[in-house]
Amino acid sequence: MIKIFKNTPPKSKFILIKRYENVLFQQKYSIKLLEDFFKKFPEEKQGRKNFKEKEIQNVKLLIYEKILKKGDRIKADWVGNIREQTSPKNITITVSYFKKNG
Repeated sequence: MIKIFKNTPPKSKFILIKRYENVLFQQKYSIKLLEDFFKKFPEEKQGRKNFKEKEIQNVKLLIYEKILKKGDRIKADWVGNIREQTSPKNITITVSYFKKNG
């Protein structure tokens, strides 16, 4: 099981996997489909004020799934140094992978 840590885990317990330091995961997102749907059917927009934030959240969840799958594939014990950046059309998450010391 992979553990997730926002910052760097303790160096006494975990070693950075140099090859997998600052790995970049990017994905584009678009809310154009949602906007077009709500223009065509405005009555469906009732109470849906945060649909853009929800779409960003869904894309981040997909990226984190990729991060965890890669961690399983390389047999990492810890994911750390997580940095998220969100631009109007792109989401970027940078992570580093760690193994247990000893």
